[in-house]
Amino acid sequence: MAGTATATVTSKKGRGIVRVDIDLAITSSTGLGPISIGSFYGRLVGVLFDGTAGAGPTMSATTDVILTDFATGAAILSDLSFATTDFYRPTTVVATNAGAAITASTSAPNVNRDIFVAGKLGITLANGTNGDTARLSLIFAEAV
Repeated sequence: MAGTATATVTSKKGRGIVRVDIDLAITSSTGLGPISIGSFYGRLVGVLFDGTAGAGPTMSATTDVILTDFATGAAILSDLSFATTDFYRPTTVVATNAGAAITASTSAPNVNRDIFVAGKLGITLANGTNGDTARLSLIFAEAV
């Protein structure tokens, strides 16, 4: 897998809201990564994807984007069908002690929780198209 992921961090002085813009380009394959995008701490509160950004063609809607813990490779967030433009607040489903996801029911109506990160993160793309470019922005609320 070949390509680039260039991260640019925007934040005010000190802690608070941190935005990282990641310019993505797939070259000579159908994916890229895992590529380190830097170290971040706090709650992931926003994901913005602009599939039309960059000099290349629009990113394929079939492209899978996976945010990982760079040290272990564990997936933090998987979006398996990025649209042309997408913005959402990511959450994760809670799990039992054995690691099984809990299904929403009348006795457990709210199974989604915020995603917290601490440390170096990586980005991986799969099922894309050679030459595609896009921008992925992640917004973190750091602890104060």
